[in-house]
Amino acid sequence: MFTIARLYVLPITSITPEAVTEGLTYISEEKRARLHRFRHREDLIRGLMADLLLRSRIIEDLHMDNASIRFELNSYGKPRLSGVSNYHFNVSHSGDWVVCLVDSDPVGVDVERVQAFEEGIARSFFAEDEYRFVLNGAQDKDKQLRFYQIWTAKESYIKAVGKGLSLPLTDFSVLISEGVEGLKLLGGEAWQLSSFELPRAQDTNTYYLTTCCKPSAHVKGPERADANYILSTFRSVNR
Repeated sequence: MFTIARLYVLPITSITPEAVTEGLTYISEEKRARLHRFRHREDLIRGLMADLLLRSRIIEDLHMDNASIRFELNSYGKPRLSGVSNYHFNVSHSGDWVVCLVDSDPVGVDVERVQAFEEGIARSFFAEDEYRFVLNGAQDKDKQLRFYQIWTAKESYIKAVGKGLSLPLTDFSVLISEGVEGLKLLGGEAWQLSSFELPRAQDTNTYYLTTCCKPSAHVKGPERADANYILSTFRSVNR
């Protein structure tokens, strides 16, 4: 039986100061305090909109009031929805984009802005075949894209299994033939990796994201979310 793992992407370039002020009223005091510790306004906006995007999905999918939403952490620090065993989620953000993935089974997602990277990072954190795959790129831009294909795939996997960096990145390879997309046996379990290149938003950078889901899930592709619609979701329910 196939399920649909829903992937939402939200550009933050058009988020107004008024939207930020309103959005901050819909999150917990603890979360607000953490966000206000960021030195850069953009980091606060990304963190805020990731939280609001996730909460809006929970409100619509589970018909919960925002005030009733509670999160707890597993022993490795991965958040989960308190009191609900069959609703899994993961969020990520980079540059102009915030992304959220939800499904009935564990999921992971990672988005990164494609930019210059140090070969030493690939050497230190990639498995041998992944490292060779990156270096075999014909041009520098090919090497960049291959690096972020591998990086986002590895990050999405460790986020899906919920063990974080306690799982060494060099202990497994996400490489499948000449890329990362497809079915892969990792840690004795089958996982489906799907990758997407996001359209450029305000800046000129390319963004690459990879999802990690159970094989029974099917990711249709990114669904673009709207900040005004997200905020309207909170206005219509108990805060």
